Amino acid sequence: MLSGALARRYAQALFELAVETDSLDQIQEELQGLTELVQSNTEVEQVLYHPHISLTEKKSLMDKLVGDQVGETVRNFLHLLIDRRRQNLLPLIVREFTQLADDKRQVIEAKVLSAVSLTPSQEERLKKELSRLTGKDVRLVSELRPELIGGVMVQVGDRVFDGTVAHSLERMREELRKTPEKEPQGIGVR
Repeated sequence: MLSGALARRYAQALFELAVETDSLDQIQEELQGLTELVQSNTEVEQVLYHPHISLTEKKSLMDKLVGDQVGETVRNFLHLLIDRRRQNLLPLIVREFTQLADDKRQVIEAKVLSAVSLTPSQEERLKKELSRLTGKDVRLVSELRPELIGGVMVQVGDRVFDGTVAHSLERMREELRKTPEKEPQGIGVR
């Protein structure tokens, strides 16, 4: 819980600076790139999180790795996290920052689970329908789940729309369990 609260505070401060300097898109893009760099390279992750490597060495290494891929604001923010030994919060901070940026832009994220990949036209129709339902722009995040058999499950915030074959079969199974067995009635027999 403490990590989440700290991440929110750091994200809020960086978000306010990004809005103030009119660089929200740039900072968000740079943060996501930085997070991907750290999470995709275990050696970088180990050095960044290692307790016996000096703060100066960590900052120097990160400066060399990111080069000119990040601006001064994100570079200074990373240095601040390293100085305060909070670099492990970077993924949480980026998630919180993205949520704040999405709220400002009136964008919601919809997680789409499906057994097979959706075609671009299916994704576009889904985005339009979700946009109509929510009144906001929609960003789809797709994930394949073969166990769903067919159809899609969409999660928007805490709401779930389940149109999967697996869910339909489960509902049918439950209905069959609820239906009381009736005695067969003979025709014309009393």
